[in-house]
Amino acid sequence: MRLIYAFKHLIKNYRYIMPTYILSVLGVLLVSHLAPVIGTILILPISIGVARVMINAAEGEVNRLKLPILLGFKPTYYVKNLTCLVLRQVFTYLPLTIGTLISGYVFGFFDDFTFDVSMVILDLVIFGIPSAIVSLMLAMVPYLIADDQFDQRKHNPLKVSAHIMRGHYLKLMLIRLFFLPWIAVQSSGLIYLLSTYYTKLFGGNPPLDFLRPAFFVTPLVILVFVPWYKMIHAELYVNLRHKVDDYLKQQ
Repeated sequence: MRLIYAFKHLIKNYRYIMPTYILSVLGVLLVSHLAPVIGTILILPISIGVARVMINAAEGEVNRLKLPILLGFKPTYYVKNLTCLVLRQVFTYLPLTIGTLISGYVFGFFDDFTFDVSMVILDLVIFGIPSAIVSLMLAMVPYLIADDQFDQRKHNPLKVSAHIMRGHYLKLMLIRLFFLPWIAVQSSGLIYLLSTYYTKLFGGNPPLDFLRPAFFVTPLVILVFVPWYKMIHAELYVNLRHKVDDYLKQQ
């Protein structure tokens, strides 16, 4: 029911949400192309503006914010926003990265550069679970930062997110499993697009043909499923806001 309700809410507020969302998608694509590593990191706060319009839509307050896409780039908060979002990414992928390095060292993959699919799957199963749990714990970080009722000068969004998400892991995990195939399709389509571009630009082998169908589905995923996914997270945050208030009163 939550999936259906969020979808109806998204469609109702689609015209309000999409300008900021589309700008964020284009901004990430442009900056990550110009500077694949540093650019992608520096533009992380762009997600805060999207989270803000999603929260407003979830609350039924579609007031016209002035350039919400720049909300996370305010000079007084940019460094703090960036730090929180980078730490969120680091904590999420750290268990999986450490596990992969350990298994690679133990089984000698780094000596002869062999590639074992079964070990990759084993790594994802064993070390992906802690990463998934951390991802669930920190799921509300962008929404906390985007919430004008939350004072991040006094409170750590990472710590608060971990607290308010207790007891809601299973619910959010089931939602993410529903969206996982669509997000995988989007990633595959983008991989095909970038591979085709760089092949034509620099030469080399053409992209894999089995990725071609994903490219045509990618617009649907970007315009419908990803905003729908984010809308569910925003509505979950609005429902958990009372836990934020209760937790902060105890501090």
